[in-house]
Amino acid sequence: MIVFLGWIFSCFSWETEEDLFFKIEKGDKVFSIGEKLEEEGVIKNSFIFSGYTFITNKSKGLQAGTYHIQSGMNMIEIVNLFYSGEVSFKNITVIEGWSLREIADYFQEEGLSSREDFFEITGVSEEQATLIGVEGEINEPLFSELDILKHKPKGDSLEGYLFPDTYRVSNDDTAEDVVLMMIKNLERKISGDISEKITLFEKNTHEVIIMASLLEKEVITLEDKRKVADILWRRIEVGMPLQIDATVNYVIGKKGIAVTIKETEVDSLYNTYKYKGLPKGPICNPGIESIEAVVTPIENNYWYYLSDPATGETIFSSNHNEHIQAKNKYLR
Repeated sequence: MIVFLGWIFSCFSWETEEDLFFKIEKGDKVFSIGEKLEEEGVIKNSFIFSGYTFITNKSKGLQAGTYHIQSGMNMIEIVNLFYSGEVSFKNITVIEGWSLREIADYFQEEGLSSREDFFEITGVSEEQATLIGVEGEINEPLFSELDILKHKPKGDSLEGYLFPDTYRVSNDDTAEDVVLMMIKNLERKISGDISEKITLFEKNTHEVIIMASLLEKEVITLEDKRKVADILWRRIEVGMPLQIDATVNYVIGKKGIAVTIKETEVDSLYNTYKYKGLPKGPICNPGIESIEAVVTPIENNYWYYLSDPATGETIFSSNHNEHIQAKNKYLR
């Protein structure tokens, strides 16, 4: 009897030797959970585990999810963990100005999805499929029925709509779950005051997101973004090409700022040197400051601007001659 009680005690006091993640699927029964725990060496005996959960009336309260079982935890602590539903989470941070390509790489690094699976969710422009390295037919992106996407042309990717932020992600969240989380976050961010400004500005959400993506890649401060927004809207009004280097870099997959004359000749509806007006779609996923700047432009008399590579300062010019002088001073 003493030996038997000692064995029971050893089962309860058995401690996990290393950290690990353990997943309970929806519909898993107590017995199957215990068997998996024993197979993985987490507990000493599955029957004792099952019996304990029944005796303590916790057998029907073990919640599905992925749990972080820390080294040194005993069986009672593990049962309490499963009963609490405190599944494992981690934070992921998507940076303002990242394109779908960069987010796809990040998701792959974080183990959320492969690049290919990510683009199955978000879609990708046909002309960029080769550049990105995605083969085969690209389907219509998911979530197209959401109200915030109603102005996005059918077939276009979700570029621009994955709001840059820090997200608390469960190990059970799929890439699809996280993408939806990001779109919903954008929807919340631009509801209310910004949404009213978009309406008053007489632009649709897609046009605003496109322009915001240009500001995100071109300018640093909110005040300068608002000034550049005024310049770009006026250029469109008078039929002047936007001539934004970032749109060319987006097409050719080049990191950096300046582009060569030859690069500006690339034939793409994203190329604002070759085609007037807004590019075909957003070139990155902008932050809230850039979105707000689009619909709150600061009126000014400038027509040109450039960024000082050394400081990031925006240098404004009223005419082409001044702009050439600024280029010679700051870009050579």
